[in-house]
Amino acid sequence: MGEADLLDMLASETDRRADTTIKGVEKLAGSGKADSARVEALRVEAHGLKGAALVVGQARLGELAERLEHFFAERTDSGRIDPKEAAIAVAAVSSLDEASQAAAEGGPEPPSVAESLQRLGA
Repeated sequence: MGEADLLDMLASETDRRADTTIKGVEKLAGSGKADSARVEALRVEAHGLKGAALVVGQARLGELAERLEHFFAERTDSGRIDPKEAAIAVAAVSSLDEASQAAAEGGPEPPSVAESLQRLGA
């Protein structure tokens, strides 16, 4: 399996997980209710994205996914993601999806990756 095949697999995996994650974040933030299990499920999705990115050598995307994983981990106990936080998470997940597609197509990293890394902090 060549590098292009691996990047295509990353793009497919990211697309699948991004959709699940974005819907989960939006549903949780929109409900106004605490749901630690849902936040943990979101953390697991981000962890999967991190692993997929790192396996195919996309360290920067792995870093972004890791920051997302920490973002969700920090909110697991409270089970809450407010609308402002949700917007940051959705933008980061969308950025991961966009960047994995760009990598599969041989394109440059979208500027949204740097923006999301900055918003999520260290």
